[in-house]
Amino acid sequence: MDIALTFDRTGDVSKLDGTNTRGIEYRWDIFKRHLSEIRPGSRVLDFGAGSLRESFDLVSRGFDVTSIDLDAAALGAYHARYQWPAGGRHRMVASQDMFSALSGLPDAKFALITCFDVLEHLEDPVAALKRFSDRMTDDCRLFISVPNGLSLFELAWRLDLKIARATGRYIRPGEPHLQRLSPARWKATIEASGLTVVDHELHIGFFANTSAALVQVPLALMARILRKMGANIDGVAVAERIIQRTAPAMDALDRRTRFLRGLYGWNLFVVSR
Repeated sequence: MDIALTFDRTGDVSKLDGTNTRGIEYRWDIFKRHLSEIRPGSRVLDFGAGSLRESFDLVSRGFDVTSIDLDAAALGAYHARYQWPAGGRHRMVASQDMFSALSGLPDAKFALITCFDVLEHLEDPVAALKRFSDRMTDDCRLFISVPNGLSLFELAWRLDLKIARATGRYIRPGEPHLQRLSPARWKATIEASGLTVVDHELHIGFFANTSAALVQVPLALMARILRKMGANIDGVAVAERIIQRTAPAMDALDRRTRFLRGLYGWNLFVVSR
C-alpha cells in the first residue's frame, strides 16, 4: 500500500535548530535558549509530529516524548527512517481527530509542547491552544511555528483554497492553511487563549521567500494543468532547482534589509501559561 508522506522533513534539520528552505540554511536559537531550562527526562508532547524530525531530536536529547499526528501508517514509515537511541522513551499516537487522541492520554502534564506548522491548519486555533494549556505544567513552555499571513506564499495558498472550494477540487485533509494571520494577529490569538508570549522572532527572509513564491506558485499551477492533459511534470521540483540558483543573491539582499523583518515568512513563538 502506498503511504502519502506529505510533509516529509526527514532530510531537514530539526526546527529546534532551524530549517533548510528556499535554498538557504536558516539557523536560530530561540527554542534552544528555552529548552536549556527544561530538565532532561521531562515529558514532551510533539503535537502534529509529522515526519517525527523534532520527536527524534528530543528523544536523542533525553526527553520522554509523545508524538501525535493524523496517520498511523505515515508515522510508522517515518519512524523507520531514524536510528532511535537505545533506551529512548517515545510513543506514537495517531487519530484523524488529534484532540481526541490528546484527550485519550493519561492525565499527565508536559514540561514542553511543540506545535510546529499546525495552528494554521485548524479551524479554531484558540480552542486548540486552550486544550494545550490544560496539559501544561506550571513552568511548561509551548514552542510554536506559524506562517506570516502577509507573505506571498500565504496569499497565493489562500486564493488556491478559495478556488478549490468553489470548484470542488479535492484537497487532502490537514493540508490547506485555514488561517492567514499577520504576526500581530497570531500574537493576539495566542493571548486570547489565556497564554502568554514570552519570546517571538520572525525568520525566512522577505526576498528569499517572495522570490521562491514567484517561481514556485506559477510552476506548480502550470504542472497541475499539464497533468490534467496527461503530462507528468513535477512543478515543485523544477521550481526548487531554480530557487537554489537564486537563493544566495536573495539571502544577501535579506541580510541588508532587516527593516523588512515584519514581512519575513515564519513566526517562531515561545509561550507559557
